[in-house]
Amino acid sequence: MEKVICVLVLYNPNIDLLAKVVSAILPQVDLLWISDNSVESLNLSSILETSSKIVYKKMSGNIGIAAAQNYGINYAVEHNYNYLFYLDQDSIVPENIISKLLFQYRFLLSNSIIVGAVGPRAFNRCENKEYKGSVKKGKKINNEITEVTELISSASLIAVSNFEKTGLMDEELFIDGVDHEWCWRVSSRMNGRFFIVETVKLSHYLGEGDRYFLWKKVPIPTPFRTYYQFRNYFILLRRDYVPTYWKVSNGIKYVIKLFYYPLCISPRLLYLKKIAMGIRDGIFYKKI
Repeated sequence: MEKVICVLVLYNPNIDLLAKVVSAILPQVDLLWISDNSVESLNLSSILETSSKIVYKKMSGNIGIAAAQNYGINYAVEHNYNYLFYLDQDSIVPENIISKLLFQYRFLLSNSIIVGAVGPRAFNRCENKEYKGSVKKGKKINNEITEVTELISSASLIAVSNFEKTGLMDEELFIDGVDHEWCWRVSSRMNGRFFIVETVKLSHYLGEGDRYFLWKKVPIPTPFRTYYQFRNYFILLRRDYVPTYWKVSNGIKYVIKLFYYPLCISPRLLYLKKIAMGIRDGIFYKKI
């Protein structure tokens, strides 16, 4: 029987919400791995003691989402799990999300498709509106499946063997672009393809707040995240497997952000400082 592990990364979560997240996913998987990146000391005993299917590891501070995910991936490989399901600390999954994603995964495999991962259609919980790419809309395979060039990690289902073939998450990226980089690497190294299952919806929220820019609402990251966005853009710009469309479209976005954040978003000086640091560290980046 195929085994599914869920990898959940924490960073200073809301404990009450986390309890709901755990109770929703736990019956659907064989094991829940929790990597805790929290800076604060958390009392999670009320959650951890509810089931023997939970494995918890406290990290030495915030080591980044990629490194935290890799602990769970390595556990999955070592203990012979077949599939890995990523989850965010604030995403309460619907019933049967695992079985529905698995069904479509197997359907794609039965059609001789090399599957990188499958995931749900994410929607903005505040506006009840679907998230769809502004540049790449995806290609309909049928009424239930859309092929895309990349997926966000949250609620994506991946065969553990894919990590063995193409490697773990890139820890040097720390946070921003980690999921997309891995998708592009899978596409390049094993011709893996990525799919959204339209019949599975997941409430999600990008950024730390939305704000109108011209006619469109855009997610606004914290200055901390802004640093990694600019830094990682210049790092990924040099990699030949990163799609040209992403390099061009994000290059345009970052030129706009370069002026928009310091002029319009508080704290303006901190945004300017983090952008400058990100550009510097990205341009002069050397692989460790």
